[in-house]
Amino acid sequence: MNYLLLSIASILSGALIFIPGIKQRFKLPALLSFSGSFLLSISFLHIFPELFQFHDINLGLYLMAGFFLQLILDYFSGGIEHGHTHVHHDKVGHFPFLVFFSLCLHAFLEAMPLEHFEAEEHEHALLIGLIVHKLPISFILASLLLAYQLKKGLIALGILLFSLSAPLGMWIGGELIISQEVFSKLLAISAGIILHLSTTILLEGNEEHKVQWKKMLPMILGAGLALFSLL
Repeated sequence: MNYLLLSIASILSGALIFIPGIKQRFKLPALLSFSGSFLLSISFLHIFPELFQFHDINLGLYLMAGFFLQLILDYFSGGIEHGHTHVHHDKVGHFPFLVFFSLCLHAFLEAMPLEHFEAEEHEHALLIGLIVHKLPISFILASLLLAYQLKKGLIALGILLFSLSAPLGMWIGGELIISQEVFSKLLAISAGIILHLSTTILLEGNEEHKVQWKKMLPMILGAGLALFSLL
């Protein structure tokens, strides 16, 4: 069921791009702020408590590895994970494979530990967080592919393949995770990726480094929903 939820959310969100005028009505900055706040709050309330129980100081290395791995992925993807799209006009008409691969790898890695939480509420919280995050990202990916003037069939294929990245990560993670020690390391890497992603979404935006008020309400709502997950 979790596989379907992750995949369907991405497919439906990406398919919205084919609706005329949707880009003007799709409140992308607000949705990104909401998803970033929710993911960061989920990290504090569910992911880090799960990591703390292992009492392994070396997990900090894997957390740091995930953080800087996402920094590298950002370089190749152009920051599409947190809302940036950069169209290279000399490559219009060609599929942006590097951007696409980086985005799929990001989705794959952060979903790997999903099915091995000891506490079911932690697993459900991370699942919801990833679904919420996939909604704007899938739409942004579809918008980017459209900007490259690709055929609709190729855009649809790109959305479909991206939608399978997280479920594939869950499945591979299920095969690789043979002990709690392996799970803790993969979870720390995933947490580092999410930490970089969520803080980048929330803190970037303008040269004054001030939080824009129009993003504040979605941030508060995201944190509030995460708190509600504790009930």
